[in-house]
Amino acid sequence: MSDAVTLPEEFAALAPYVAGWAHATNAERLHKRMSSSMAEVQDFYDAMLPRLEAALVHLDRFPLGGLPPAEETLYRLVLAAGEAAVAVEIYRAPTLPLAPDASRVKVYYANMDG
Repeated sequence: MSDAVTLPEEFAALAPYVAGWAHATNAERLHKRMSSSMAEVQDFYDAMLPRLEAALVHLDRFPLGGLPPAEETLYRLVLAAGEAAVAVEIYRAPTLPLAPDASRVKVYYANMDG
């Protein structure tokens, strides 16, 4: 992510998480979660959780697919918060227990158009 990336003003406190967590794809967000320590995941989760409802209300004012750049960054953080929530609330670890090493995981998506 570029240093020029911004967030909506009311979410500026989340700026330290942008470079590490605001990835464009699901595969990148999954890899970030799986390659992070539990302390890193917990820190991000703790920062996002109290702001999620306000972030969703804010993002709901814009059309999906037409988000301004600052809102796009916030949207990506919200999606990453979902990855963090899985680790914190379900696995209690950055990876699924007994899962392969994150460096060996590649995510593929089926073409849902055809």
